Amino acid sequence: MQLTIEKLPESRIAFFRNVGEYGEKQNKELMEAFKGWAQLNGLFENSTILGIPQDNPEITPKGECRYDVSVVIDKDFQVEEPAQVGTFSGGKYAIFLLDHTKEAVSEFWGTIFSEIEKNNLVIREQPIIERYTSQMIANHLCEILVPIR
Repeated sequence: MQLTIEKLPESRIAFFRNVGEYGEKQNKELMEAFKGWAQLNGLFENSTILGIPQDNPEITPKGECRYDVSVVIDKDFQVEEPAQVGTFSGGKYAIFLLDHTKEAVSEFWGTIFSEIEKNNLVIREQPIIERYTSQMIANHLCEILVPIR
């Protein structure tokens, strides 16, 4: 598993939100709707898309969990509905590049905490994020960003 460390800046984002139980079907539907909106608004090519689970389903009732799909935007970009405007807080992240398959993602979740420990990293209290570019999507890749100190 390829690991790099990156410090990301605070960024303005446009996002779609799903409220409810996390799941592959819901996330995929939200992502497809968002990609369509991003393409219509000229934001899909050469952009960075973030998938951000806002809540821990072990603490938050499953029906109240929030999952955002977002794109980093310029400060002057006028966001049209149904998207909302928000802020990505940025910070230091351990970045893991992996195949965007069910098997690879499942394997990642099975080994992530041992990888963090093995690399002497400490996780911060922020969501673990999925990051995509249009080029990564075309090549069936994704990055998982783990917030670290």
